[in-house]
Amino acid sequence: MFLLSKLIWIVLSPLNLLIIILFIGFLFQLMKIQLISRTFYLIALLFFIVVGIFPTGKFLLSNLESKYPALNIMPNKIDGILILGGPTNPSLTHIHNQVSFNDAGERLTEAVKLIKIYHSSKIIFSGGSGSLEQNVLTHSYVAKKFFLEMGIDINRIIFESKSNNTFENFLFSKKLINPKSNEKWLLITSSFHMTRAMNIAEKMEWEFIPYPVDFRTGNKKIKFIPSFTKILQNFNTFNLVSHEIVGLISYYFLGRTSKIF
Repeated sequence: MFLLSKLIWIVLSPLNLLIIILFIGFLFQLMKIQLISRTFYLIALLFFIVVGIFPTGKFLLSNLESKYPALNIMPNKIDGILILGGPTNPSLTHIHNQVSFNDAGERLTEAVKLIKIYHSSKIIFSGGSGSLEQNVLTHSYVAKKFFLEMGIDINRIIFESKSNNTFENFLFSKKLINPKSNEKWLLITSSFHMTRAMNIAEKMEWEFIPYPVDFRTGNKKIKFIPSFTKILQNFNTFNLVSHEIVGLISYYFLGRTSKIF
């Protein structure tokens, strides 16, 4: 299933999908079926305008992030903190012997603050490789190095390193910790990813207080104004949010969650 999900996303990734549509149009053009060829070219043009010229991705991302706002009033006591992996580049960390973050580094930097505040809480960092390659370094490997360098006692932290996706983050972490029903847990992940994470937790009957980080949008209403200077940025944002929406839908139909949004 992990391999299948990776292959499906290769096809559904917005830029790849645009190339596929153009290629199909080109094939029909070679076969001199002009009507179908022009139809595919038109679809590609419309797709490019909607995704690249207008801030469609930012609008969708803003809606995802608004469901779980930042937690400003902290609870007095927390029994445990689950930190979802994915914020690092294990390969670059290993090559340069320096902790290398990607765009979701706040999952770890905010975790340091919370670990120091809730010094008696159980801590789990859950993050395998998320890669199709075998025997690669994991996000847990980088997290352990990061926490050590930040002066955190890593003996307090359980590092789960077998998971390859969000569902396995929860599945393997729950088996390791066996949380009690009356415990109060914090969940740290990116704000746009929090909906899927909370849906999985609800399905597994593991209650969390969401602590979203890594916000990509503000609280202002997104204006649908076309821009020819932000095409690449718009595509990147749409790529991010469409990946998350595909994940929300697929997890629901796979029975891993009880709802999509």
